[in-house]
Amino acid sequence: MRGVPALLTKEDISILSNKSASGFSFTIQFQKIDLKTGRPDGDLIILKEWESSEEEIVRDFYNRFYSNESNIWNFIPLGFGLHFEFEFLIAKFENLLGKKFTSRDIYYSRPYLDLKPIIVLINDGNFRGARLDSFTDKLGDGSVIKTYYENKQFDEIEKYIKNETDAFLKQIFQKVISNIHCLGIKRVS
Repeated sequence: MRGVPALLTKEDISILSNKSASGFSFTIQFQKIDLKTGRPDGDLIILKEWESSEEEIVRDFYNRFYSNESNIWNFIPLGFGLHFEFEFLIAKFENLLGKKFTSRDIYYSRPYLDLKPIIVLINDGNFRGARLDSFTDKLGDGSVIKTYYENKQFDEIEKYIKNETDAFLKQIFQKVISNIHCLGIKRVS
């Protein structure tokens, strides 16, 4: 069916500064999501810099979803404030892999779904306070990640990532999907 993605993926990148050679330690996580229900249709995959290297996880992610051989409809990022992730990926693709991407390559040449504008509207049109942790039971804003990393509490980082993903999917995306009919908007053609 045209317009229905083969793979809709919750994409996120977690970073903290001053750890790896390039100044960041981070993870890239993604999961296949059923567009009709908003429920996971596969395991949450977390690529972890501390288990390999920053370059390896960026290369893995690039080869899966952004190489010339990949079909843009096979990976549709779904997230909250994706502009951060996209700009981060653009920089990492160039710095670590020598792959030139522009914002246009990501924002205008590939499909994606960013739910942050919906939260801004729910937040009475205010950008201030329109955060995932303000509208879900996500555990904080991520500032604990640095301490977990410094203390090598990698299992705590993974728990945080899983909690954030679960909060986004169950308390935002699945509610949007299941209540979209309430808007009363119908396709006219």
